[in-house]
Amino acid sequence: MQPPDARHLPRMPARGWLAAITLSCVLALSGCAGMITRPPMMTIDQVVGLSKDGVPAAEIIRQLKATRTVLALTGSQYAKLRSEGVPDEVLDFIQQTYVDAVQLDTRIRYQSMYWGWGPVYPYRPYYHYWPYWYGW
Repeated sequence: MQPPDARHLPRMPARGWLAAITLSCVLALSGCAGMITRPPMMTIDQVVGLSKDGVPAAEIIRQLKATRTVLALTGSQYAKLRSEGVPDEVLDFIQQTYVDAVQLDTRIRYQSMYWGWGPVYPYRPYYHYWPYWYGW
């Protein structure tokens, strides 16, 4: 039996190849998105436990950074942590990470790519009227 002639084989149209390549790229990239795992955030009790165990402040801060922990504490909670023996460096780091998280969240919310100058850039006043690209 002879192989079929290439002129008589069914061919996929160019749009079909483009759709197949696009679909395979989307499936390949979306499969990788679920593979990222983060360690659970630390709790206040864990921070107090580490400080009572005699762990240095630099190590506690390193663990807070590694877990990306952001704690929203009140003034009385800071005082209670201080009285329980949490080092001042750790308390300062906890407060600064909360301030940085609020600042980043504010930038992302109120300076979007569509109406401002991008999500993480400092605020620049909006001088021009519609259309916005006049004067750039």
